[in-house]
Amino acid sequence: MQKFNIKSHSNLTYWINSYNFNGVEGLKLKANKKYSVEFKASVVNYYKTHEINPRDLAIIYNINPSQVYSWIKIFDLHGIDGLELSGKVGRPSMKKHKKNDKVVPLTDSERNKYINEIINLKSKLYNTEMENDIIKKRIALEMKKDIFLKHHK
Repeated sequence: MQKFNIKSHSNLTYWINSYNFNGVEGLKLKANKKYSVEFKASVVNYYKTHEINPRDLAIIYNINPSQVYSWIKIFDLHGIDGLELSGKVGRPSMKKHKKNDKVVPLTDSERNKYINEIINLKSKLYNTEMENDIIKKRIALEMKKDIFLKHHK
């Protein structure tokens, strides 16, 4: 392995297994290949429903193992929608984007409409937070009651 500057035994094992399963095609680089959402979903689904590690799964589907790890992570974080956007997820491009300096001012009626919507949403948020606090308090009181009853039997 030192003769060929192979840093990891697992890389060599992966290449051997990939060759045994896919032949020479398993050793070719697949640069910038685009995969459909259905394909990505089928890979993730196979991983979720079978007891298989991502490296072996990559061999079966003849794709890069890091791609499998990436799709699994994206699916776990964002679901199927994340797989659809997986080429667009992550660090934004370093390309300079033209800024749209044209800001269209709102009319008074549009402004009032947005202000009212914000007020309504803040009110709903406040009410929801209050409901959650009440539920949490009730759970805490029930737990205290259970503990008290256990100790005073």
